[in-house]
Amino acid sequence: LNDIGQPLILEKGKVYSSYEEHRGPLLFTSAALGDLIAPQNWCQLAVGSQLDISRLQSHADVSESCTFEILLPNKPTRLVYDENEITITLIPAGRKENGLECNLFYIENGHARYLIVDCLSGYLDFLPKASGSLHTGLCQGIDVLYVDEELLAENQINEDLYSLVDLKKKKKK
Repeated sequence: LNDIGQPLILEKGKVYSSYEEHRGPLLFTSAALGDLIAPQNWCQLAVGSQLDISRLQSHADVSESCTFEILLPNKPTRLVYDENEITITLIPAGRKENGLECNLFYIENGHARYLIVDCLSGYLDFLPKASGSLHTGLCQGIDVLYVDEELLAENQINEDLYSLVDLKKKKKK
């Protein structure tokens, strides 16, 4: 994440501008499971689910130098780093057919609300059980929706994704 909580997957050999630079925490999602690239000037805080943090701790180049924060399901977690503050909530979204966990991440930074769709299980039945902060965010409107490229690349039309996108719009009063 950059210092205001916006996600971006790093690419090897690419030079990043100061706006793109990742000074915030390393959010461990399924998209980050590939070649792990740690940003140069990051705040040395890694966050994710219990399972994802366990995977991350197996990478010696990252685990020796950072602090880990395990996100509990549906519990907003306040992160403070380098004079910045964000609140991030892990939203469990079921399991895929292959058994892998599906998670969404809801991020608020005081100015904008982001929703990161890591993967979807095929059902939106997790929404009623989701955190109250996500429900509030859905009512107020999600400013930016990030969707994992693999989810977009699936051959079949993902009706759940379209339904979720429709829900993220600000509700009229």
